[in-house]
Order: sequence, then C-alpha cells, then structure tokens
Amino acid sequence: MTQAERDRVVALKKAKKKLMTRKQAAEEPGITERHVRRLLRALKRRGDKAVSHALRGLLSHRRISAEKQQEAMTKLICSNLGISWEPPFLINRSVRLLLFDRPT
Repeated sequence: MTQAERDRVVALKKAKKKLMTRKQAAEEPGITERHVRRLLRALKRRGDKAVSHALRGLLSHRRISAEKQQEAMTKLICSNLGISWEPPFLINRSVRLLLFDRPT
C-alpha cells in the first residue's frame, strides 16, 4: 500500500468514528466528498483494501501468451530481414539460417 493510500485509510477511519466530518475527510487526502462516501461503503465490505485498486497483484486479462509473443517477434524479425510470411516452422529455420548459420 502506498503512503497516499495509507493516508486515505486514516482519514476514512477518522470519518467512520465521527472524529471528523466526511467533508474534512475528503479535504485531507484531496478527494471529493462523494468519493469518501463510496470509500466508506467499500471499507465496510473490503476493509483496508478498499482504497487500493481491486486488480492489484492479479494477472492482466490482456496478457499475451508466450507462443503468440514468439510468433509476433518472428514476424517482426522476418519483415525486417525481407522474408515473406511462411509457416512458423519454416520461419524459425529461415531466421536461424539468416542470423546464425551465415558465413561471414
């Protein structure tokens, strides 16, 4: 949790215990009063995690699989070397021949 998130938690807990108003709790970390109301509801349900992003620590849904990433890199290398698109097994062989097995 970042320092800003910790500051929000402290302000929200003070507002929850009625040590300060929601408006004062909003001014302290620089958020709106409506956001404080929303965070107080979330604090009740999720605890201190309410102030941090819900997907923190989870894998991205947009993550590219290793095989697709490899295919994209192969296409990129082939296009830079002037090779037309071929099936993956031929490309891998062509790239290997062009990059490593060439006589200098």
